[in-house]
Amino acid sequence: MMKKKNKRLIIKIAILCLCSALLFGCGYSFASRGESIDNRIQKVYVKPFDNRTAQAGIENYIRTAFINQFIQNSRFKIVNSVESADAIVKGRILNLNTSPLSYLKNDLAAEERATITLDLTFQENESGKIIWSSKNMTGSVDYTLNEDINLLSAARKQAMIKLANDTAEKAFNQMMSGF
Repeated sequence: MMKKKNKRLIIKIAILCLCSALLFGCGYSFASRGESIDNRIQKVYVKPFDNRTAQAGIENYIRTAFINQFIQNSRFKIVNSVESADAIVKGRILNLNTSPLSYLKNDLAAEERATITLDLTFQENESGKIIWSSKNMTGSVDYTLNEDINLLSAARKQAMIKLANDTAEKAFNQMMSGF
């Protein structure tokens, strides 16, 4: 009887060790903050984005969102000119599409989804070497519209700001982790 208890205890310990090894060895880690990027790159300039859509002003939201992502990472400093930068972020907004998700009883849209498509590049300033780039990166946001037509533009503006922030965060995380 004592041997059975010892055997069970050993099996439980082995299972616990195996589970621990799987959990801690599975590749999970904290988000990278640019450790893979050359340490000489400290000053970043975010160029104004080229807007190829009909949505005026979206390029400003995107640029501001990227600047904020770099400011939040204490490893980098944002500079105001290309000449003083070690690296440059530049991009094009290729497409911005909104589509209704649901309707009110009067056939007006109650909810919409906005989807943005970007080409992005993060490159060394002096050599022009591309550190990271992504073609056709997409981001989307769902938002509720107000029945009051006078509040429609405010709801869309808030959605565009959220879309810009979410997409910039996604791109920044990929840049910093080398994906």
